[in-house]
Amino acid sequence: MIKKLFSRLVALSIIIIMLLSSIPTFVLADNIISVKGFTKGVSWKPVVPIKKVTFVNFDENSYIDDYAYLAAIPTAVFYDKNTGQIYSHPLLFYQDPYPITNDTQRSLDARKGINYFMEDWISYCNGKLDGMTLINVDKNKVRQWASKNITSIEGNDPYSIASKLALHDWSYSDNAVLAVINKTFNRPDSVFYGKITGTFPAYNIKHQHFEVGYPAIGIGARYHSFDIEEPAKYTVVKMSWKGGIDLDLQLYDDKLGMVDASAGDYKDPPIEVTASYVHDYGNWEVGITAVPKKSYSPVKGKMETLFENYFKNSSKNDIVPLIGKKEKTADVDVLLYPGVDVTLKDPTPFGCRNVNFTLKWNNPNVELGFTVLSPSGAEIASSISKKDIISGEEEKKEGVAYVEIDTLGECQKGVNYSIGIFALNNVSQPVEYELEYSWHQKFSRFEGECLSSAANGAILASVLNAPLLYVSPSSLPDVTEKTLFKLGVKNIYLVNLGDHLSSSVKKKISEFHKIKKEYRKPIEMYSEIMKLTSKKDVIFTTIDPWNKWLVEGLKPEEEIKAAFFVGPAAYIAAHHGSPVLIVDIHPRLSQAIVYPKEFWIRYASDRYTNLVSSGSMVFTGKQVYDFLEDYNFGEIDDEMETIITVAGQFDIGIPWDRVFVGAATSGRFFGSPVDVSYWISRNVFYPAMIFANPALALGGVTLINGSKSIIPKIGGRLRRPFGS
Repeated sequence: MIKKLFSRLVALSIIIIMLLSSIPTFVLADNIISVKGFTKGVSWKPVVPIKKVTFVNFDENSYIDDYAYLAAIPTAVFYDKNTGQIYSHPLLFYQDPYPITNDTQRSLDARKGINYFMEDWISYCNGKLDGMTLINVDKNKVRQWASKNITSIEGNDPYSIASKLALHDWSYSDNAVLAVINKTFNRPDSVFYGKITGTFPAYNIKHQHFEVGYPAIGIGARYHSFDIEEPAKYTVVKMSWKGGIDLDLQLYDDKLGMVDASAGDYKDPPIEVTASYVHDYGNWEVGITAVPKKSYSPVKGKMETLFENYFKNSSKNDIVPLIGKKEKTADVDVLLYPGVDVTLKDPTPFGCRNVNFTLKWNNPNVELGFTVLSPSGAEIASSISKKDIISGEEEKKEGVAYVEIDTLGECQKGVNYSIGIFALNNVSQPVEYELEYSWHQKFSRFEGECLSSAANGAILASVLNAPLLYVSPSSLPDVTEKTLFKLGVKNIYLVNLGDHLSSSVKKKISEFHKIKKEYRKPIEMYSEIMKLTSKKDVIFTTIDPWNKWLVEGLKPEEEIKAAFFVGPAAYIAAHHGSPVLIVDIHPRLSQAIVYPKEFWIRYASDRYTNLVSSGSMVFTGKQVYDFLEDYNFGEIDDEMETIITVAGQFDIGIPWDRVFVGAATSGRFFGSPVDVSYWISRNVFYPAMIFANPALALGGVTLINGSKSIIPKIGGRLRRPFGS
């Protein structure tokens, strides 16, 4: 009996050895240096996954979690120059389950996404982690995820948390990155008021009418040119036809390109309407295209083309013009509204929010409207929509027009926003007008530069394989000073964007450590990271806090005070080997995000009938690329660059991503900051986690159609080798 049992144990041992020989060596910590990382992912070097996870407790009312997340980046993704590889594990925000009371709140429950991600990550790690680091997270809340070792780090200030992380992950280090930050910020809430008065001249509106023949369905377009001359400031173009075919309308400024398009108006009789501020005088064009579409058929399972349906439902007299005996035409009306441009006298500040414009005039018989223009030329918003101009349905308020805008970008000296004022009816005599405007300053540049210092300091530390520590502008915290000595740090890479560090603190640091490099301007920081990695990918984010949104709400809800995307953005930037660009601290970028954001706030719920302005998208893209070229980002001359945006959909509007399509490989992570943290980790580790397929579960998995996937047990009776 004993001999028989021994034989079975030998056989079992052989089976186990054979199975273990197929397990990737990266799960064996002793051999990690010899492991070759995967190269098919997004990272700038091959990645060796580590069987760990770091959780940072998400606190939507504090900066502590953001600074803690950033300090953890060089512990969760670091480059080893000896092996030429990145060693990394997921870095996640932790959040308790959301107390959902109705189905629309599902978008607020990020915990489900954490659970799904961890289920796959644990599966990839063969059921158990080697280590778990918890930053301000109760370990009793994560017991469902097995780990050999759990490290708990508690702290209520960023300096101590960063120091504890450094001492846990480094026994010594010649180098350290020191980022200048403030623990909290007293946000400004100042209100500015301005006023401009002027005289609107006596002008008449102009009208042009022409007919354009139907284009061939699905093939090319028909064009017609017309001229726009001063004093026109705004134009609306309407196309109408007798139906039976789906026509779309495009409006072109020949010096700029397409400035607007209309598709999908299903009124009877059908019309399409385009509009634009008049950027250039001279030749303009309209283009008309015909789109092939399918219509419902009374025969189940069969679809008919709209063209076929047209023949079936039309009389002989209607059909004859369509087939060539007499060309059918669409009626095009061009309305030209005269006006004047007014440049604001006052530059908008950093963190400019809650902007209001009010135009008043002294003649109730005159109808005026206006559009707000960015310094690049993009139309941000108008006091009256193009469809209301055509329909005349908008309620008229005698002698007054309004525009409210959520955000305007920062303008520096010599650059300002402007207003295009135009008449909607004939003005027989000059009219006195008054333009009032106001805005709130809700954020300071100091906050933006501190967060940018911490974020890009984390990326630099990841590349250097060095700890990230924090210093206050006015003092060197004791805990930071002690950590520098304990680690034996010789060289300091000082990230001091905006030059906020006092000379006395800098002197104190340099007494015992060499300040090898100091970065005071963003371009110095960006250039250093790109020089070290030879990568120029573009990662955008914002310090604009997350706006909550509800399922099917299609509009922003409450803005959360300190729920930022900066940490996850820096984490994926570290994997890309590129800096993170906080758009707010760069005036041109802060201006460029305004149109996409304002459009999405206004029209997310009605985006199918309100299309983005092609002209505004062009101006936005041009302004962004001018900045990227000046800062040496991207692959402007060689190939499509990678552009990633990490922000809420109502913080940097969704049209922002669409601006770059065709010129770049553009993508976006959005949701809550917690959502974004696990989606980014799933993206980074996709080449590894793709093999953690739930269908490989020994018990099978129930599919959505009710069937079940079952696979044979590995090793037959391996679970019970000696029988039941």
